[in-house]
Amino acid sequence: MSETAIIILYLTDIVFLTTNILLLHIFLTPKRPYWFQAIAFIATGITVHWLRIVLEPVVANFLLRGFITGPLYLIPCTLLFKETLHARIFVFFLIYSLTQFTYLIFIHIDRFLSPPIPDIFVIVGLFLEFLSLPFISKYAAPHIKDIIGIINQQHPSFTLYPVFSFILLAFYSVQGIYLLATFIPIVLSTILIFFTYYLIAIAIDQTKRQQQLENQRDVNDKLTRAQELLEALNQQLDFTSRTDSLTGLYNRRHMEQRIKEEYEQYQRTGSEFALVIGDIDFFKKVNDMYGHDCGDCLLTLLSEEFRKSVRAYDTVARWGGDEFLLLLPATNEENAVGLAERIIKTVEDYRYVYENETLSVTLTLGISVIRQGDTIASIIKKADLALYHGKRAGGNCVTSFDGITNREIPEIS
Repeated sequence: MSETAIIILYLTDIVFLTTNILLLHIFLTPKRPYWFQAIAFIATGITVHWLRIVLEPVVANFLLRGFITGPLYLIPCTLLFKETLHARIFVFFLIYSLTQFTYLIFIHIDRFLSPPIPDIFVIVGLFLEFLSLPFISKYAAPHIKDIIGIINQQHPSFTLYPVFSFILLAFYSVQGIYLLATFIPIVLSTILIFFTYYLIAIAIDQTKRQQQLENQRDVNDKLTRAQELLEALNQQLDFTSRTDSLTGLYNRRHMEQRIKEEYEQYQRTGSEFALVIGDIDFFKKVNDMYGHDCGDCLLTLLSEEFRKSVRAYDTVARWGGDEFLLLLPATNEENAVGLAERIIKTVEDYRYVYENETLSVTLTLGISVIRQGDTIASIIKKADLALYHGKRAGGNCVTSFDGITNREIPEIS
């Protein structure tokens, strides 16, 4: 063997081995430091070289010797990378098949063209494969890693496919027949092998996309449910912020907002409205004689009476303590007085029972109707003044501000 042929032979081995090691690092994840990896691959390379020398008298075909000793590199492959054993075997034989295919293609070309320097096309082909590593890393690696991910999820059956392709290429290689009749089946078989990998990768990619869509739908459903729950919670919080915890009626804050809205409506359209302030007569005596629990029970029962007595578009609120405030839109004085008198009569005739005690309860109601020049503060003050006059008259009555003899309103700050 000439010196040039020996150099090319060694160069071929170096490029072949370097390409395979780099491909392993493209597809797999190292778990050892670089110095450890270098020792493992160098030690394996020396062992393989020594075995080839030992086998040379027994196995004349140098390609067959390569196929026999090459799988020894599976040992460092299994020691140096994180993936499962099945995944590492899969990648090892996939890479070996790819590089071996390149070798076979260009060794046939070399034999067809018979260049002055033997195996020159083989070394060129392996260099081309080496130069294509960035392309493989960018476009092929993601799909191969998808397959590796499937294998990592306990699907070892995929491992058999690259092993079979490796055996098939080994069978073609050891024939030593460099004819077009053998070259074409090698190319077609290899194309079929890698096209199958491509189909597997596409199927996995579509499955991942479908799973991502399902996951996205699940996320969207959860977000929708969370938004609905948040909306319901906000509604509940809003309702709680606007209602009195004891009676369930609207609170003073909400009523002030409703009066403001009705006042603005009056300014735009002139539609009058009325306010009715109610107060339980001698409520302090009830608390003193029967306790605050009885007083709370009475407030709750009277709240129900107010709810039943008003229209759907009226607003009833607990104004404070034992005071209630009714907002009656589109209501004149006559209608407001009529409604108030019905409420007074209903409460007076009813007997409220608390534990073993039967209570007779009366109300005093003060009414004011919006007039030209009124403000929100003044109309509330007028209703309160009407209630005050009713209390001074003995209670259990309805008093309208317009019916008070002395209707002077104290200055409102």
